[in-house]
Amino acid sequence: MITFKEFCNGQEQDDILDIIERFFVNEGIDVELDRRVFVTDGHEKLVDTSIEKNPTLITALVPNVEVYSVFKRKEGDIGDGNPLLYALKKEKGYVLTNATKTKSRIEYIVREFFKKHGKKDITIMIPSTSDLNSYFAKVVARHCENPKHIDDILVKMTIEEVDDYIFDENSAFRKHYGKKFNYFYSYFRKCCRKMGGDKFKFHHIDDMEMRSVIEHTIKLQDDYWGNYIDALNGKDIIIVDDSITLGNTIRETCKIITECYTPKSLTILTLLSPLYCEDGDKLASL
Repeated sequence: MITFKEFCNGQEQDDILDIIERFFVNEGIDVELDRRVFVTDGHEKLVDTSIEKNPTLITALVPNVEVYSVFKRKEGDIGDGNPLLYALKKEKGYVLTNATKTKSRIEYIVREFFKKHGKKDITIMIPSTSDLNSYFAKVVARHCENPKHIDDILVKMTIEEVDDYIFDENSAFRKHYGKKFNYFYSYFRKCCRKMGGDKFKFHHIDDMEMRSVIEHTIKLQDDYWGNYIDALNGKDIIIVDDSITLGNTIRETCKIITECYTPKSLTILTLLSPLYCEDGDKLASL
């Protein structure tokens, strides 16, 4: 029998183990220096894209609501995501080179999700300025085979509407920063000036701590409350978002829906799991 040392043929054993893990064990992505991103079957870097381990259940994120992700983020920039998310959104110069393979994998995992968890009555898309969210919502609606897809019940708040909430004397933002409120409010306004247009865009807030205390960024579309009473009451609803950062938006969405309607159940399906998601069971502490 050949020994491991003989197999290594003079190379460092740790290097050989790394090669074995890289090419035979896990899946993930490769990122080149020129910001080309590859979904690969070789190893697990930054995100788990394997069809064997996904979708991933994220517990303790929204009370009494199951949250699943198609891919599981393992590591990433301290920001709005990792290179795969940037590439899918066509942001920051990242380019997804094997988009066909990636989309095929997304389709497969979503299809398997509904085979296991059953069909839902309604798909609701969380509002986003990204085309990725629309693409993912269409994939979900297609494999869910549900009769109704809703993309206009929720809207992003304007920058000034979010500002009004933050400036309120009882806001979580003001309570969190206390005597330092003016300093951090100035930083918030500086971030808002980068957003362009009038809609509030979370990903321009780089400070994760600040993100965690911005409570309200979406709302029901004006005068739309009564339009969906029959459609949502007593129904199994799946809420779709392209990615989760800290979970603020999906918690707010679930709160709005359950305060205004009486769904039979709510389920969240996202393309990428929350930032700092270490093991799929919890969010790591900031």
